[in-house]
Amino acid sequence: MIAISLACQPRLLIADEPTTALDVTIQAQIMDLILELNQQLQMGVMLITHDLAVVAETCTRAIVMYLGQVIEKAPKRELFKAPLHPYTTALLSAIPSVNVREKRQRIILKGELSSPINPGEGCRFAKRCPFAQPECFSVTPIYREMAPEHFVACHRAQEVASGKLKYETL
Repeated sequence: MIAISLACQPRLLIADEPTTALDVTIQAQIMDLILELNQQLQMGVMLITHDLAVVAETCTRAIVMYLGQVIEKAPKRELFKAPLHPYTTALLSAIPSVNVREKRQRIILKGELSSPINPGEGCRFAKRCPFAQPECFSVTPIYREMAPEHFVACHRAQEVASGKLKYETL
């Protein structure tokens, strides 16, 4: 599939879950190939994945989506170090640690998912967000830059950034 995709020498390769259902060795080979082609052909690569380890290893920037809506975008290092959206924080807490002595606090999301077909007004994450206020259910948050190249769509992002809001963890 990669060879077919590159036959027309695109300026952008969109790779949707390129490593799904592959063993770890083959995953690494595929990602190495994509990165090598990215350099050789000076082609952009958009990687669509649920695998945050792949994002951590290969990407320079990351976009987090929730129910089809972009909720956070930042340089990868910044996103992993200082997520500003409560969903991104919960998502990153699910990454297992390679250090068995490191105790990671996992965030378990409660509540029900909004309908992806008719999500309604307000923030799509509000029904599951422990920090949600009345405005979160009625007003769609504005997508804004909170730090250089770090954008988020959350009414409470400033409080998350300042450390005033903390999740209860397991």
